[in-house]
Amino acid sequence: MSMFRFGIAGPGAIARRFAAGLGELADVTLAAVASHSKTRAEEFVREHQSLFPKLIAYDSYEKMADASLVDAVYISNLNTQHQKTAELFLSRGIPVLCEKPFALNAAQSERMIACARDHNAFLMEAMWTRFLPVTVKVREWIRDGRIGTVLRAYCDFGMELMTEEDRRTVAIEKGGGALLDLGVYPLSFFGMLFKNRPTEIVSTVSKAVTGVDSSFEAVFRYGQRNRLFGNDYFTAAASVSIDTLLSNQMKIIGTKGYINIQDFWMGRSAAWTERGDDGFFKSEPSEIFCPEYRSTGYQYEAAEVVQCVRSGKKESDVMPLSETLHIMALADRLRAQWGIVFPGE
Repeated sequence: MSMFRFGIAGPGAIARRFAAGLGELADVTLAAVASHSKTRAEEFVREHQSLFPKLIAYDSYEKMADASLVDAVYISNLNTQHQKTAELFLSRGIPVLCEKPFALNAAQSERMIACARDHNAFLMEAMWTRFLPVTVKVREWIRDGRIGTVLRAYCDFGMELMTEEDRRTVAIEKGGGALLDLGVYPLSFFGMLFKNRPTEIVSTVSKAVTGVDSSFEAVFRYGQRNRLFGNDYFTAAASVSIDTLLSNQMKIIGTKGYINIQDFWMGRSAAWTERGDDGFFKSEPSEIFCPEYRSTGYQYEAAEVVQCVRSGKKESDVMPLSETLHIMALADRLRAQWGIVFPGE
């Protein structure tokens, strides 16, 4: 089988992790990298040439798109540039793996999806967490009924990302803020767990002087279940911050047990605890899944793209475009509650 050739649009820090992940795949190579800065593109090539000796640098996305050198492109530039960059490649029929957040809002996401379908091109959001071995195991436990019906999910997710004035995370003109930088992770995970759309959202927010959300708390209700003395809600709650380090755990509680995921976004480990005969959860986990770490974790989403493109699929079953659009619509609803509008919206 011939080598599958990726290109990268936007050679930043996350692109370096993606490139390292590609090095774990035997039948995949990095063929090209493009940036509006020729210096940045050439520097990226020098850094990775030992791993990818045929890697070529381009000083524009258009030149890489027109070179017909790649089988798919990974987009990892600024949030504000995702739509335009994705449509450039999709319009040429080139498959696209677009970094999260997929776009600034649901309207942009809809246009990207329409472009992919108009040109019969593959498109997927780069929500790498969905493809990690730990997340795959969690889905398996839930599918096998280990914790029964999922009732609740709780997540806190925080890092200190507001340390410098010129960081994109603090710039509203670059689509910064806690919601689009980190909040899309729990929103996506909740969508994977509950499938249906929330009927109610309650949230609070803290804003930075730059206008972005520095932290937020949100509760999502996903419909009701009948109980003896009234109805109960299927509920998810998230606390997210780009100004404070949090525990970064996800807890999923069901009728027969619960799952706790350590560093859920990068899938460090998961523990399943079952309900005992006394009606309470046992004091020790029934099973712990802690796979060996393989740098950098981005190879799993890349492998999904390769498999889908080679089989002729236009979207992933694991990260379907309908869920991506749902995530962006939820983000829009939250920003509407907070009164946050990005320039140009």
